[in-house]
Amino acid sequence: MGPSESPQSAYREHVSSVCTVVEEALQVSADAGHAFDGVVFHSGTAASYHADDLGVPFRSTPHFARLTPLGGPGHLVLCRPGRKPLIAWVNPTDHWEEGPEPLDGAYAESIDVREAPDPLAAGILLGDLSRCAYVGNDPDLAQRLGMPAAAVEPRVLMAVLDWHRGFKTTWEIDCIREANRIAAAGHRAARAGFERRLSERRIHADYLEAIGALDGETPYPNIIAWDDRSAILHYQRKRTSRPDPGRSFLIDAGASCGGYASDVTRSYASPSAHPVFVEALDRMEDLQRDLAQSVEPGGSFVALHARAVAGVTAILCDLGVLRVGHSEALERKLALPFLPHGVGHHLGLQVHDVGGQQVDRAGRMRPPPDEHPYLRTTRDLAPRQVVTVEPGLYFVPQLLAPHRSGPDRGCFEWSLVDDLLPCGGIRIEDDVRVTESGSENLTRPVVPGHRESLGGAAA
Repeated sequence: MGPSESPQSAYREHVSSVCTVVEEALQVSADAGHAFDGVVFHSGTAASYHADDLGVPFRSTPHFARLTPLGGPGHLVLCRPGRKPLIAWVNPTDHWEEGPEPLDGAYAESIDVREAPDPLAAGILLGDLSRCAYVGNDPDLAQRLGMPAAAVEPRVLMAVLDWHRGFKTTWEIDCIREANRIAAAGHRAARAGFERRLSERRIHADYLEAIGALDGETPYPNIIAWDDRSAILHYQRKRTSRPDPGRSFLIDAGASCGGYASDVTRSYASPSAHPVFVEALDRMEDLQRDLAQSVEPGGSFVALHARAVAGVTAILCDLGVLRVGHSEALERKLALPFLPHGVGHHLGLQVHDVGGQQVDRAGRMRPPPDEHPYLRTTRDLAPRQVVTVEPGLYFVPQLLAPHRSGPDRGCFEWSLVDDLLPCGGIRIEDDVRVTESGSENLTRPVVPGHRESLGGAAA
C-alpha cells in the first residue's frame, strides 16, 4: 500500500476520522438550526444518454466513495453519531449486467454491511431516515426514502464535509501514492511510444494496458498529444496516424486506487524540435521542480501561482520570445497568453477536488484573482493536503492572435513565435503532499522527468 502502517489499520482509522467529521458537520448544522440524526450518503443513481437507453458511465458520488470503495449505483451508507457506519449495498437480480463486487477484508470489518435488491429496499434496511440529511445526486430518491427537500445536501453541513475533504488521512495519502505508482507504468509505456514515434491512439492503448485499466477506469480522459495538439489543454482526438513531424509530445494521464486519483503530466522533445523549444522544456523542468519543492504548510497557493507566472515570464524573456525586460513583461502581464491555467489544484477522490477555494468550514470562499480566473485553488497550504503543481508554457494561436495587432504587439518576437507554434506546449505536473515541515513529492520517485532515464525512477 505505501510506506505507512498496514492497509487494514489505515483504513479503520480513516473510517473513524470520516465519522468524526460527519459528527462535526451534524453539530455545526444543529447549531445553525438544522438538526439531523445522521447522514445518508448515496453512491448515486445511474443515468442514460438523452433519448437513449445507453447508460452514461457511472462514478460514485465522492462523499460516498470516501467511506467505501464499493462501486456501482444505488448503494447507501448511513452515518449516525456513536455508531459504526451501516451500508446497504444494492445487488440486483439482473441477467443483463453483473452486480458489484462484495466488500471484504478491512472494508467489511469497518462498516456494517447489509444487502438489498434495489435502492428503496436499501433505504428500508437503514430504518427511519426522516430526520437524516441526504448527500447524493438524486433528490427524488431522498424524498421517496422519507427525507424532506431541506435535508438534501444542506449548505451548512456540506461546507463542513467539503472543507475536511481537503485534509487527507493516511489511508487517502497511501491511495494517492499507489495511484502514482500505477500511473508510472503507463508513463513508462508512453515514453517508449514517444521514442518510437507511435500514434496517439497506440500510445493511449499502451498506457491503458500498462496500468491494467479500461478506458473508463482512468480518473480522467487521458491527454495524448503530438506537436501542435499539445497546446490544446484538454485535447482528446487521439489520432491514429504516426506523428508528422513528431518533434514534441505531451501526456497528461493518471490512475486510480481505492477511488483516489493521481494526475501526472510529462512533456518531451525530440532532437529535431526547435532548439528554443528544447531549451524552454529544460527551463520549465527546473521551474516545476522548484515550485514543487517550495510547497510547505502556511504557504499561499496564490503566491505559488504568481511565482509560476514570474518563472514563465523569465523564460520567455531570456529565450527571446518577448522583446522586453522581465519587469516590464510582468507589469504588462505578457506571459498570460502562454500560461492560461492555474498552477495546480487539490487532488483526491476527484481530480479537481472540492474545497480548493474554500477558506473555512463555514463555507466562505476566496475567488481567484481577476487576472488568473482559472486558478482552482486559493486556499492556503496546510499539512495533509495533496495538491498538483503543474506550470505550463503554450503557443496557442487563439490566445496570441489578439496581441498581434494590440498595443503590446511590439513586445513579441513574432517570427520566433511562428516558428514555435508547431511545437504546441509544455506542461509538467507532480502530485505533492503537504507535510508538517515541508512537502513530499508523490510523483517524482516513480515518474522521471524528461532528462532522467526510465530506469532511474522505476517503481
